[in-house]
Amino acid sequence: MQRRKFIQNVAGIGLASVVLPSFQSADTLQQTSTNALSKIIPKGLLKGDLIGITGPAGAIYEEEYITRITERLTELGFKFILGKTLYERHGYLAGTDEMRAQELMDFYKDETIKGILTMRGGWGCARILDLIDYDVIVVNPKILMGFSDITSLVNAVYKKTGVITYHGPCGYSTWTEFSTNYVTLALASGAPFTMKNPSDYLEGLKTLTAGKAEGDLVGGNLTVIVSMIGTPYEPDWQDKILFLEETNEEPYRIDRMFWQMKQAGIFNKIKGLVFGSFNKCEPEEPEKSFTLQQVLDQHFLGQKFPVYQGATFGHMSPKFTLPIGVRAELDADKFTIRTLEKSVTI
Repeated sequence: MQRRKFIQNVAGIGLASVVLPSFQSADTLQQTSTNALSKIIPKGLLKGDLIGITGPAGAIYEEEYITRITERLTELGFKFILGKTLYERHGYLAGTDEMRAQELMDFYKDETIKGILTMRGGWGCARILDLIDYDVIVVNPKILMGFSDITSLVNAVYKKTGVITYHGPCGYSTWTEFSTNYVTLALASGAPFTMKNPSDYLEGLKTLTAGKAEGDLVGGNLTVIVSMIGTPYEPDWQDKILFLEETNEEPYRIDRMFWQMKQAGIFNKIKGLVFGSFNKCEPEEPEKSFTLQQVLDQHFLGQKFPVYQGATFGHMSPKFTLPIGVRAELDADKFTIRTLEKSVTI
């Protein structure tokens, strides 16, 4: 089926029927106003394309997850190649730093591999950032997706190369119909799309500061983002839409990280802020602590930029796929994030 007809056919189908296609594309460069590098939009994936699955961070202890993601990719019409890192255990890492960095570079250099999916987060991506050849990525741009600890990798690649990357499901994630639909929208259709919570995830939505804002998307896991401050890989915050998520952190730690971001001047530069899932972030001793909501309110009620919380991304089952570097509009009153330019080329 021709791609144009395929996209027309899936456009009106519900989430349960959306299949992950791929993108055709010619290399595209767009000059950004806030980054000296040109923005490079990767080519999209086509059904039948080869996906490289790698472990740039934590060791993969449950090999059944490898079976699960390969079966899911097969259902969606893709081929796959499994990196050796998926079976390596070097302490808590999926192989040595050199091994993990080399495998990532090999996947970028291999012209038969059209997209790279990270297997899991955990910890380890920051250890390989200095070992990556970013010039290789510039001349071999392709899809790179993951979240959690992968935050440092996807933001560093965008910062150093201008290549759009994707904050979305890892191989360990549950690829629900909702999540798969947003992977499709971000990585396959190429057209702008709107991220809006499913109907059964509306209760946690809250506007902290009303309004709309536009800017390029950057962000990911709060702890990882804060760890990048002051490094060569720290994102360019100017005029950005920042998205943050977290898991298993006490409110006082979250408060501390917000203060570090504030004192680093980040909140004086961004245009808007959206919070995703902050699961398992309640105090162990509530009588001695602020609640998470109190911490969020203290920092972001009445901010000078729009802020809302409760978006479906992060350590939760239904996930948006947020293209890092793509210009988007945040609407804190309607609880939406809308991309304003293509996230892949067709």
